[in-house]
Order: sequence, then C-alpha cells, then structure tokens
Amino acid sequence: MKKKKLVGMLTYSAADMLGGGVAQVLSLYYLTFLTFVMGLPPALAGLAIAAAKIWDGISDPIMGIIVDRTKTRWGACRPYFAIAVIPVFVAYFMMWYGWGIGSVWGKFLYFSFAYVLFNTAYTIAMVPYEALLPRMVDGYKERTDYSSMRMIFSGVACVVSTYIYEALVPITKDNPLSPAFQPNFVILGLVLGAFFALPLLVTFFGTKEKPRLALEKRLTLRQVFHNYKEVLSNSTYRKYYILNLSGAFVSNAILSAMVIFVYLIYGNIENFLFGFTLVFVVVNLKGAVEIGFFPINVVLMKKYNKHRPYLLDLPLIVAASVILLFVTPSTPVWVTLVAVSLMGAGVSCLGFVPMALLPDLADVDEMTFGKRREGINSGLTTMGKKIVGGIALACFGFILQVFGLDTDNASPEQATLASMIAVKIMLCGIPIIFCVIMIFVSKSYALDENAHGTIKKLLTKKADCSRLKLLPEEISICEKVSGKDADDLWITK
Repeated sequence: MKKKKLVGMLTYSAADMLGGGVAQVLSLYYLTFLTFVMGLPPALAGLAIAAAKIWDGISDPIMGIIVDRTKTRWGACRPYFAIAVIPVFVAYFMMWYGWGIGSVWGKFLYFSFAYVLFNTAYTIAMVPYEALLPRMVDGYKERTDYSSMRMIFSGVACVVSTYIYEALVPITKDNPLSPAFQPNFVILGLVLGAFFALPLLVTFFGTKEKPRLALEKRLTLRQVFHNYKEVLSNSTYRKYYILNLSGAFVSNAILSAMVIFVYLIYGNIENFLFGFTLVFVVVNLKGAVEIGFFPINVVLMKKYNKHRPYLLDLPLIVAASVILLFVTPSTPVWVTLVAVSLMGAGVSCLGFVPMALLPDLADVDEMTFGKRREGINSGLTTMGKKIVGGIALACFGFILQVFGLDTDNASPEQATLASMIAVKIMLCGIPIIFCVIMIFVSKSYALDENAHGTIKKLLTKKADCSRLKLLPEEISICEKVSGKDADDLWITK
C-alpha cells in the first residue's frame, strides 16, 4: 500500500473516533446514568434521549443541504470539522453534569437540552464526514479500504472509551450505580469530551477534497423537498435506507439493553476476569469479537459485494438472541459469554456495511438524475439512524416503566420476572425480527461491483457526449439499480 494512501486512510478515519465512541458510550450507559444516577423515571429518561435524537435527525438533512452548497478553499466538508471541535467538547461535558438540579422535571428539561445541544454539535461534524469519502475517492474497492480503516478507528474508540468508563466509574455488585457516582461522571464528561473532539482536527488537517462546484441558485423549501423526493424515489436508496435503519434499531436495542441485562441477571461481579468486572468483560468481549470479524467482512465484500456480510452476520445475531432468551440467574456465565461473542460477530456488519455502501449512492444518484448530492444522502442517512436510535431508547424506557423496573431493586436477588422480560424484549426479541427483514432485503440489493463499474463507465462517457446509446446489458443494470425505466434516467437523455 502506498504511503500517501495509508496516510490518507488514517487521517480520514480519525474523525470516526467521535462517531464510533460516542455511539458506544451513550447507547450503553446514558439511559442507566439518567435513571440510576440522576434519578429520572425510565420513561422520562428514554423520552429525553428520544426527543434530542429526533431533533438531531430533523437537523441532519438541513446540514446535508448546507454541505452541498458550501464552497471554500478547504472544500465543502472539511471546514465543519474545525468548527465542531469546541461545541462537541462543551456539550458532551454538559450531558454528564447535573448542576445540582433537584426536581425531576428540571432534570428532564436540562438533560434534554444538553443532549439536543450535543447532537447539534455532532451533526455539524458527522454529516459532512459522511459526505467526505465520495469527494475524496472514486473507486469501488478503494472506498472499501477507507471504510475498513474507518471501522478500525471506530472499534478502537469503542474499546478505549469503555476502558475509560470502567476506570472512572468503578461499579461493582457491592457498590452499585447510584447518585454517589455523580462526581465521577463529571470527570468522565471532560475526559471523553476531549477524546472524541480532538481527532476532528486530525481529519481537518490531514484530508483533501477534490474540487467540486457548489450549487449557486437560490434554494427554496420546495426545492428541498423535491431533492428528498428524488433521492428516495431510487430503488437502491430505499433498500439501503431499510437496511441502515433496521441495523441502527438492532444495534441500539442491543447496546441499550446489554448493561441492564447483566445487572439484572448476574449483578456486576467484581474482579470477574483479570480484575475487571463482568459488565466490562461482556461489553469488551462483544467489541473485541466485533473488531475481529471486520477482516472476514472485508474479504466477503471484496470477493462478492459490499452487502454480502449481512447473509453471514445476521444469522449469528439471531442465534445469540435465542440463547439469551433462555438465560436466567442460574445459567452459567460462560453461556452468556458465548452468546455475547456471537452477538459481537453478528453486529460487526450493522455499521460497517451501510458505511461502505453510502459513498456509491452518489454515483447512482448522478446516473438517475444528473446530480451529485453527497450531503443530502448523508443527511438523510444520519437523520434516519438518529431518529431510530431515539425511538429505540424511548421504547426501552417505556417498556421498563410498563414492566415496573425499580432502580432500587435492580439486582439478581430483587429483580422481578417482569423487568427481566422487558430487557429481553429489547436484547433478543427486537433483533430477531429486524434481522429477518434485513436478510430478505439484502438479497435483492442490486448495486455490486459490476453494476457500479458499469455506472461509472457510463458517467465518464456521458461527460464526453450529450446522448448515450446504452447496450441491452447496460440498460438492464441501470433499470435494476434505479428501479426506473431506462428512458426516464438522466444517463439516457
């Protein structure tokens, strides 16, 4: 591998320390922080997170349009990495500091506001980041290389952030999560805020975009909705959206339920392995297997197509979920660890595959409509993921409330059967349903290396002549990928 390409991959991937690590920490720990430490009822805690994520989702398409219309000497995406550094750090710290607010509704409003503020800063950074790769790299396989390196950085951020959490918030079975840990979370907010924000500067200084013209004409609300309508009318994008959102729901359901599952079934066993607690071992075992499974998925992507890992990984999630359904406090811990390992292998495709698929959608968009809208594609994608993540956590909080979770009785000795059922609905039931849906959708996803190569070749030819005459095979590929008649495609006009 050329040194220049390796440096480009490393600096591009650095920003996903924010994308990967933040998602891991907030999905795993934030709901428990709001309920066990800050004393919010589970339903309100879930609602606070959901409200912030829904706002975040609404703001993402707006940011995508801004990116597509940005033109600076640093490019359309990179300036926002530098702009977002300080807001990300400050807002992340605020999420873990309660300022001594005493009333339940006061806490609810404050943490809702803090999460909204953080998600706004996150949007400023991550929507341009999702739009960056197709502005840097053209090749189908080369984009896979960049996405693979990005996932390594994301995985490292997940592991390191849980190490930091374990070190700063030493929860054990004899010292359970409680309001006494509030000072620890203040330090956590400062440390992780810096850890997630600073890599944005590495990506800002270390990457370079290819020059593209920004849109010059005045933008109207009607044009905005027309852009969304056009993008979503594409068959491949709709299937991508189903896969992406279903994967996000599964991922959030698993992460949000895993820690509470261990608390309720076993308690957080101190010094379970090499001095680490059981929760820490479970979380990092899942993360380690997830990272270890990336090379297998990369091989599948390069040998077959970018969506092939779904057919191997998703059945592993189903198998793990079935095992965990039957786990009780009397079940040996090793059974749970085996299931968690299968879960880690399975979820390795949920973020990686959509990340690898997204850059190619800009080429399909250009083939269909003659427009490259990386920002809009990115905004719609992140919008859906965040809204789904918020809905998942709101559902979990509501389910816990309905089934009567009592944070004072969240231990194997005192936990009720109903509260265990609530956790297993999220950790096992929901993943099984959505994984089955994703398997069926992935089998009909038409954009592979051959189709992408054909589309890129036609786009190159189109730049040299006003009208193309497509071969029957090319017509078939374009129609299958777009879901439209060839005569309606920009590439044939």
